[in-house]
Amino acid sequence: MILRNLVTLALVSAGSLLANDLQKLADNMQVASPGAGDKKLAMPRVKGAKVRLLGADYEQIIDKKGKIKHPMSNTPVRVSFELSRGEQKAISRDYEITVPGHRGDSAGENSKPQVIPELLSWSGASGVWKLPKEILVAGDAECCPEFIRELDAVLPKGYKVSKGENAGVAHIQLTRQKGKESEAYTLRIDDKGVNISSKGETGLYWGTRTLLQMLVQNPEELPCGTAWDAPRYKVRGFMLDVARLPIPMDYIKDVVRLMAWYKMNDLQLHLNDNYIFHEHYVKEGADPFKKSYSAFRLESRIKGADGTPLTAQDLNYSKAEFRKLVKFAHARGVNIVPEFDAPGHALSFTRVRPDLIYKGPMQHVERRCEMLDAANPKTLAFMGKVWDEYLQEKNAAFKDCPVVHVGSDEFFGAAEDYRKFTDGLLKHILSRKHTPRFWGSLKAKPGQTPVQAAGVQMNLWSQDWSSAWQSVSAGYDVITTYDRDLYVVPFAGYYRADDNRQGLYENWIPNRFGAETLPAGHPQLLGATFAVWNDEIDRLHKGYGAHDIWGSIEGLVNVLSQKMWGQPQAPRSFGEHNDLVSRISRIPFCNPLSQNKTRLDLTPGTLPMSLKRGSKGPDYHLTMELEISAAPESGKEQVLLESRQGKLLAAGKDGRITLRRSDTIEFAFNATLPVGKRVKLELIGSMGRTTLLLDGVDAGEPENVRFPLLQNNRMSTFVLPLETLGSSFNGKVYRLQVE
Repeated sequence: MILRNLVTLALVSAGSLLANDLQKLADNMQVASPGAGDKKLAMPRVKGAKVRLLGADYEQIIDKKGKIKHPMSNTPVRVSFELSRGEQKAISRDYEITVPGHRGDSAGENSKPQVIPELLSWSGASGVWKLPKEILVAGDAECCPEFIRELDAVLPKGYKVSKGENAGVAHIQLTRQKGKESEAYTLRIDDKGVNISSKGETGLYWGTRTLLQMLVQNPEELPCGTAWDAPRYKVRGFMLDVARLPIPMDYIKDVVRLMAWYKMNDLQLHLNDNYIFHEHYVKEGADPFKKSYSAFRLESRIKGADGTPLTAQDLNYSKAEFRKLVKFAHARGVNIVPEFDAPGHALSFTRVRPDLIYKGPMQHVERRCEMLDAANPKTLAFMGKVWDEYLQEKNAAFKDCPVVHVGSDEFFGAAEDYRKFTDGLLKHILSRKHTPRFWGSLKAKPGQTPVQAAGVQMNLWSQDWSSAWQSVSAGYDVITTYDRDLYVVPFAGYYRADDNRQGLYENWIPNRFGAETLPAGHPQLLGATFAVWNDEIDRLHKGYGAHDIWGSIEGLVNVLSQKMWGQPQAPRSFGEHNDLVSRISRIPFCNPLSQNKTRLDLTPGTLPMSLKRGSKGPDYHLTMELEISAAPESGKEQVLLESRQGKLLAAGKDGRITLRRSDTIEFAFNATLPVGKRVKLELIGSMGRTTLLLDGVDAGEPENVRFPLLQNNRMSTFVLPLETLGSSFNGKVYRLQVE
């Protein structure tokens, strides 16, 4: 027995030595850059080992078979290889080579246009195209339905844009070429106009983003030259937690417009979740099953035995709304990835099925209320029913979502229960002809039960829960979402990627996951996403809303779009990047903060009165002179101003002056209007704070009607509604002024 063990140990040691030796060979090969006329990458040779190309970070330049498409200018590409010798295999480090371009290193007479993300290759010609006052757009314009409107929006007054029928006289030509769908595109500018061509609708659309960014900076003329552009990674996006923070659909559409502007293409919407710090209630002797906030944001038929609806009652999206969102995003190059999280983060589900709360041994027992019973086959059947409502029924809400996310993070029960449940759910989604994605957790949940890998995407989010190399070795396609680099919990003291924009811009790379680095062109590395988690709700709520997190989202999108599309080394300094953002950030029809130049000074007539001024975001100063005629009846509201973005209530249900936002969060001031007295009411709005003055007296901090606000760092941002005045106000308005 001792001899057998010694022999086994010797064989294992010898195998390890051979593997280490092979790895050294893999990382020390001679890899030559191709020549100008080469059509295929020359493979390095290693004596005694087989070498195959693993992948390149720009597949559009060097494909899986090593075939080369020479770009416009000399371009760095990173390639990696797999070496094999018998049963031993090793994957090499990245080797950076330069693929010669048709025009070499010369940028030409006109320098490369500055856009975000940076153009991959450019060949400048001489001269400029001076835009005519009447511009015709022709060709495959149906691929870019909003392009003509957007073009009209970015050009100064005096320009007219219309669709031309005859391509021969068009100033801007969009050409869909034959071939496999592609995000790559070519942009040619000469003294007669612009031609954008691509083998894909999305590629054409990305070309229009580049053109619009150029025109925002100089709407009168464009430099002549040719660009060929393509993304480095297929998945470039982020996850937005709309479950714990109610976020209106109009805002989500602005997020899509923002992403499209910077060529980001993957928006994951986290549609169910709950307050996760249930221990705060447990310590007080309260039941978090009853107390903790939870929401499932979609319209659903599902109800509990006691009538409890699955659908959130504060803010929810109808199935028709969601279908329209998917279509809206698709037309702008963005895929919507809907997520239902289970078996953890599942309080919305356990509230309709309390019989399916997990019963096994677990960590963090205070959080049992949100854990579905992964050991019970009925739980998998229930979640299959939930998914089928959106995947299988007629006009299914997720019909046009090729990828859906099943969650599967932070389950604190037994590993085998988790693995069996997750495997079953992934297979269920695959059986419905959709690609499932989930939060990688198998490192923290090791076991004997296999979990489906073929055809499955995994977010690499935590080194405690997942491993990059283990995941790709198991067969998963992976997406970097490393929490320490890429998580944002707004207004918290942890996970603040938005405070590290410069560090990300200068140092972050999509293929690094903590201490692990995959080859940049690994065929199973799809790309990267950041994530916005709204943990700070319920007992931790500061009053913030969607408007308050726009700066965090916008700041990370413009940084990470560059890092996911372009070369690892940023093309300009961080300061120069921010300067460029300030020049190009006027995104057509994207106005989440309702920023406008509205000024009003009027004497209203008979109420109600249509103002037709939409809404005005901070900063603003509203002054009204008004008189309420009678004491408000209990439970009856009086609306003073309203629009899609919210309402200013002269009297809420309890009679207090109240701000109601479109995300359903309300703020009530400890103030009421005196009956029969003419009063000067002032509302001063800034980001983070809204102040109410009555006859010059500050009404103090408003109260969040839904949750008790924390005492420190309270926020009460409010977009001023200016569409209708006095729709249900019992009184007179003598004057209204907005500065």
